[in-house]
Amino acid sequence: MAVQLDCPSCGASVKARRGVASATCKYCGNSVLVPAHIAGQFTGNDAVGMLGKSSGKAALVMVVVAVLLLAGIGVFVFFIVNSAQDKVAELAAGISLQGKPESEPILMEFGGTGTGPGYFHRPECIAIDGNGNLFVGEWETGRIQVFDSKGNFSHQWFFSENEDIHLSAMSCSVDGLLYLVYRGELFVHDGETGELLDSLQHPDRRGFSDVDVAPDGSILASWYCNRDDIIRFNCYGEADLIIEEAISGQTGDSELSTMVAAGNLGEIYAFGSFNEAVLIFNSEGRFQNRFGNGEMLTMPSGMAVDPLGRLWMSDFGDLLLFNSDGELQERIDPGRSIYDFVISDDLQLYGISTDDTVVQLDLSNY
Repeated sequence: MAVQLDCPSCGASVKARRGVASATCKYCGNSVLVPAHIAGQFTGNDAVGMLGKSSGKAALVMVVVAVLLLAGIGVFVFFIVNSAQDKVAELAAGISLQGKPESEPILMEFGGTGTGPGYFHRPECIAIDGNGNLFVGEWETGRIQVFDSKGNFSHQWFFSENEDIHLSAMSCSVDGLLYLVYRGELFVHDGETGELLDSLQHPDRRGFSDVDVAPDGSILASWYCNRDDIIRFNCYGEADLIIEEAISGQTGDSELSTMVAAGNLGEIYAFGSFNEAVLIFNSEGRFQNRFGNGEMLTMPSGMAVDPLGRLWMSDFGDLLLFNSDGELQERIDPGRSIYDFVISDDLQLYGISTDDTVVQLDLSNY
């Protein structure tokens, strides 16, 4: 039986099971002590009460226990043997692609902390092309690694070897053009070779923070330089829409960090972390709706629209599912804390976990 405790360090909910003395917060790593009445430990008064029982009663109990023990050995052995057989059958029937039971939401997991091919040093961004190739970018190494949809390592390339250039956002088009935000600029690379092909410009130059490629090939980006703008480029890299002060112009409060997601019909989703809200604009840049608050959205780190037009957000480890009107449909614990993620055309989510791995989840059941 599990109980919920509050982490005294970060305030997050921590699951603790009866019989254990402490639990670890999966968000900050702090060790949370479990109260004695939950851990199943005896208090001082309990111990005194036990010592105060009469020896006659204790002897009677010993006799009863001995009889029950002899009678129960056969039952116990029978139970263990049959349980083991059932477990073997269950595992044989339930092993998935990477050896995880089907009951777990994670279908596949690969990577881990390291610097060699197939391992990650502070992975920051993930993207996918039309062929299912996955691109994982690291925060400070300038390295992009390429994998197939099964998690097999293909190759890697570097967009920079300067440790002062940090990757902040990445998205990929169907035909394999990789859009990277670093140094406050938006660059276009060939996803296969890493060749720098172009850069996209805001009229006021540098200041990009996030990017997402829409299904029609247009490129959506957030930008900040004394105001919070959203800019859209067509598939030729030409700016065809600028929403000035996209968040602050609607809320009246300043916004310094905007995350964007492109909808399937040209709609624009923008999350303002300082305003703790998601704003929806139509394809012409007109404001349509607003939803969310500090209680619903704790610390979102990823956002994407799936092929069904639903909005997904990763928030402090959980996955949140909203319909197109901004109504919360599901809050899912994926079994790993996920931050950046992408969704394929066949409703497979690939996300970067806090364990420096990439995990795959099937969203078709939601």
